[in-house]
Amino acid sequence: MRPSAIKSPFFWSVCLIVLLVSIGLEWYGHACGFLVTSDSLQYLSAAHSFSKNGKFLSPDGSYYSYWPPLFPIILSFFKQPQIALEWINVACKMVMTLILLHIVTLFINDAILKIIFLIASLISVHMAMISVFVWSELIFMTLVFMNAYFVLHLNKHPSNFYWLLLTGFLACIQRNAGLFWISGVCLWLLLYSPFSLKARVLKSVICFLVCTAGLWGWNIYNTFFLPADFNFYKHDFFAYTPYNLISTLNTLGKMVMPFDGIAGILVGIFLVVAIFIQFILFKKSDRNAHFLGIVFLAYMMGFLIMPGHLDIFEMDRYFSVLAPIVYLFIISLVQEKVQPINLTKRIWIYVIVFVWLCYPVTRTFRNVQAWHERSCNADMSR
Repeated sequence: MRPSAIKSPFFWSVCLIVLLVSIGLEWYGHACGFLVTSDSLQYLSAAHSFSKNGKFLSPDGSYYSYWPPLFPIILSFFKQPQIALEWINVACKMVMTLILLHIVTLFINDAILKIIFLIASLISVHMAMISVFVWSELIFMTLVFMNAYFVLHLNKHPSNFYWLLLTGFLACIQRNAGLFWISGVCLWLLLYSPFSLKARVLKSVICFLVCTAGLWGWNIYNTFFLPADFNFYKHDFFAYTPYNLISTLNTLGKMVMPFDGIAGILVGIFLVVAIFIQFILFKKSDRNAHFLGIVFLAYMMGFLIMPGHLDIFEMDRYFSVLAPIVYLFIISLVQEKVQPINLTKRIWIYVIVFVWLCYPVTRTFRNVQAWHERSCNADMSR
């Protein structure tokens, strides 16, 4: 498909349909009410107590101290937070669609491959999962990709650095994992060569201090100024790195292939190595690929040092942020194979990619059906 086709009404109509399908799957998944976990109850309790008396309290009356405060603060503005969350999610997905389309344009010229990327990203099981539960990931994901947008446009508008700082700050007080993303951003700012070494160091330091200030302040407040059972410095970081590495590789492998266990781990290893080689080593001069490669690895490695075993059932949730980067990497490799060949061979490659796309889409529909039944069964049992 010619690049001019990207500007056609048909292309944008297809993009709109993909967005509506993503929203429809979410609403079907929580048709009888959002699904809640122990984390969800913490968020809702903290939002309720903050709106009443300005304190963040857990359901048992103890202090809400293990999660950052932004998500409960957002929910606290609404009398019916779960209804408000439905429309917050819609807004987030609209923003995500525009940002993902912009980012994919930096890598992919082929309109068909752009649509495939959008389907894989918006209709992935990761996107559906973080939409049907009362979780903080979808807002976090939106903030992170807004942050990426401003990073990739620093050259065009220097004022984007301030928006970078704002979105980074908000991401860090939305989820602790914001620290991992921002660490990658700061490392990229330090390595980005067009600026002088002094300018790079200054930007990197300012970015880290400003973006993570709220997170450090929150943890220090909970550790030293509240009678909460929370001490961030006493956590056993690095103690479970080998176990967490295995869980992480298996999760990344399952993003792209229907494998689990040893096979999933091997696919995960191949994927991580391939992204490192392609986006960081071979395309070091491509600032866009270099940035995504660095934040991908920084975010992934951040989870390896986490205290305790990462819950295998939560891994897709934790790494939902990385799913669009993984799919973009795969589609960009496909484009490299598509560009120099004739139309007949290109069609066959399209067919192969669409066959592969059946895996993430089928996985999504299967899980959404299960979540729908869980949502409505829970509603009927009340």
